[in-house]
Amino acid sequence: MTSPNNAVAQFTEQGFALIKHAVPDSVVSTVDTAVRRLTDDRGPDLTHSSFNTNPALTHVRDAANIIAEYQLLFECAALMSVPHRILNGSLQVLGTEVLRRGIYQEVHEPWHRDSGPYLERPYDELNGPLHLKAQVFFTDTRPKDSGNLVLIPGSHRWPANYKDNAYWKTANDALAQGSLPEGALSIHAEPGDAVVFGNTMWHAVLPNRTQERRSAIIRFGQAWLRPYDHPCDPATAAGHLSFQSRRLLGYHSNTVNPVDLYKDTTSSESWGAR
Repeated sequence: MTSPNNAVAQFTEQGFALIKHAVPDSVVSTVDTAVRRLTDDRGPDLTHSSFNTNPALTHVRDAANIIAEYQLLFECAALMSVPHRILNGSLQVLGTEVLRRGIYQEVHEPWHRDSGPYLERPYDELNGPLHLKAQVFFTDTRPKDSGNLVLIPGSHRWPANYKDNAYWKTANDALAQGSLPEGALSIHAEPGDAVVFGNTMWHAVLPNRTQERRSAIIRFGQAWLRPYDHPCDPATAAGHLSFQSRRLLGYHSNTVNPVDLYKDTTSSESWGAR
């Protein structure tokens, strides 16, 4: 198992952290079964194409509110302690998703960052990134051509215009042929492993020619990014969510003092000592 200190050190240096055995096998099996049950029974209405029009992708958004078992991921200390430390305790969950990537001979996702230009600030080691993404793997991506996630370590420090459009067009053309830019890394993860990286990391997803690949994504952000005037009403939260899950997801009474949203110590109390 990867220690939180080693994971944070890797993130600081390279912009990502691979956390081995971040989620126990029992949780992987439980959540994966729930994901398959939901997506087997329901069809195109669960395929969200706001990020990707790939026909081999089933993309479920707001997964924690739809899948009761999803919040088990929030209880995994090996997983949650890493973003907590990277964000210096200022932790909230901005989004929860699950992905089913079917067999697809083409690139699943081209090179991209998870942000627009207004979020592409230089990496700040003191305050941490604005956004983080943790991808938890439910299936084995160690074999080649398993729809592998690919990253460019160090690219979290690149300014927005470090590489121009012509560079990325060439890089995406090469990606279609299975060729990666210099320094790029292909992630070959086991079930239960997780990769954490910031919104300014350049990444892509290779073709999947072996088996269906299933995973969960948790999007984290600094607690102060919470909208000041728009706290989420707990009456709209799914009934299965625990108290801690509701707080992480931003559910507060409409009568809450907005300033309290920036002083919430729930996540620190929960993860600071883990």
